[in-house]
Amino acid sequence: MKTLKKNSFIVSCQAEEGEPLFGKEMMVKMSIAAQMGGADAIRSLHPDVIKEVKKVVKIPIIGITKNRNLKGAFITTTKKDIDELVQAKADFIALDCTRRERPEPLPELFNYLKSKYPEIGIIADIADIEDVKSIIPLKPDYFATTLSGYTDYTLNRPRPDYDLIREIIKITDIPVIAEGNFSTPLQARKAILNGAYAVTVGTAITRPQIITQKFKEYLADFKDDELLAVGIDIGGTWTRGVLVDRFGNIKENDKVRTASSGKEVISNMLSLIKKLKTEETHFIGVATGGRIDFKTGVVGFSTGLIPDWKGVRIADIIEKEFKIRPIVDNDANCASYFQHFVTNEDNLLMITVGTGIGGGIINNGRIIRGSKGGGGEIGHIIYPGNTKECSCGKVGCVETILSGRYLKENIYGKEGKEVSSKIKEYSKVMAWFIDTLKTILDFDKCYLGGVLPNYGDKFLVSIKNSFKQISNEKNADFINYSDLGEFAGARGAALLSLHKGEI
Repeated sequence: MKTLKKNSFIVSCQAEEGEPLFGKEMMVKMSIAAQMGGADAIRSLHPDVIKEVKKVVKIPIIGITKNRNLKGAFITTTKKDIDELVQAKADFIALDCTRRERPEPLPELFNYLKSKYPEIGIIADIADIEDVKSIIPLKPDYFATTLSGYTDYTLNRPRPDYDLIREIIKITDIPVIAEGNFSTPLQARKAILNGAYAVTVGTAITRPQIITQKFKEYLADFKDDELLAVGIDIGGTWTRGVLVDRFGNIKENDKVRTASSGKEVISNMLSLIKKLKTEETHFIGVATGGRIDFKTGVVGFSTGLIPDWKGVRIADIIEKEFKIRPIVDNDANCASYFQHFVTNEDNLLMITVGTGIGGGIINNGRIIRGSKGGGGEIGHIIYPGNTKECSCGKVGCVETILSGRYLKENIYGKEGKEVSSKIKEYSKVMAWFIDTLKTILDFDKCYLGGVLPNYGDKFLVSIKNSFKQISNEKNADFINYSDLGEFAGARGAALLSLHKGEI
């Protein structure tokens, strides 16, 4: 029996009747190209195609037939199919081994192949672990996860199905070929690292109409007009809104005081969107304080700074009103994204000093959101010795001694005159804060935003000096004010909506 090379890469070169590349000539060329690119084996459809491919490639051929007229199993389902594939000189034959209706029993097909064609390898195409359990006694040479997600009993399986690979290798030593919805090099590598013996990629390489369709679908929401987006930033004090173009340039802007109840906040948000939105606006982004479930657009947690906010389904409310599904994210995340967009820096920390303290972290070009939207909630780190109660319910959160509210009430008197000793004290805490976060995150740049830049360069110099005193890094030039202005969060939210929230 022939064997496949371990950790090998298989390319599925198939085209069914009605597809643009259907026919022997095209599939032969596709197979040659796959071999030239380094493929270790070819999975090929139709005996007449396999016969021609075998003449021009030296790597093993996995042969299959397909009968779409059958109700259930449809991949190599009869002895006649097997005979034709062997005559075409296939090295391996893949059989549909799912628990579906079939014209001939699987045990008969296995016995037929093993007794009549012992030199041909058998690959069992399965959909789930129960398929595997039922087929193990038949002793195929390989299992392939080809049909996971394509049977009525696996429609909800993840795609690609790494879990199934891990499940199979726990119960059998029969090697597993990862196949089905593997569309990127990273996914193929991950399949091997999850225990696959080999990995097969087909559609992503050899079906240009599907590849084209995927690109087109990703661009489909770009209409035949200018790309404009509305961004809303709901803060503890102000709710700001912008209309921007694809480059983040502001076309219109407005702001209102953040209301005292969640219902009013929503009403003001919708009013701002209506005021800023044009007929060409197909994108909306919302930045808000609190812990946001980025996938659903729901506020998972919020302090008392924005009342009645936990559980608000922001994305659903906006979609119902405007028939546009918005991107919803934490306000500091949006501000940090806009900073990243403007300065093109892939590792940065944004500390927004406002009613509270917000944090936005860009790591290797991506926003750190955490599993439940709590990534970047740096204002609720406990500062040693701090006994102040935070609006989140904890005691000692650093935002209670670094927020804009604290600045206004404790460092500047009623006449706005600064107290130098208080500035030094504040700077020391901020320096400790930055040093702690840099030790954890190892960012290149730290930007201080919100109201802090309004206090001038003297304050920034004080923070830098304090940092140099406590850190083994004697250069504090990486700490700077963000000069993006009060609409940075709204602009970042708008751009995230244009970018589908992916960076």
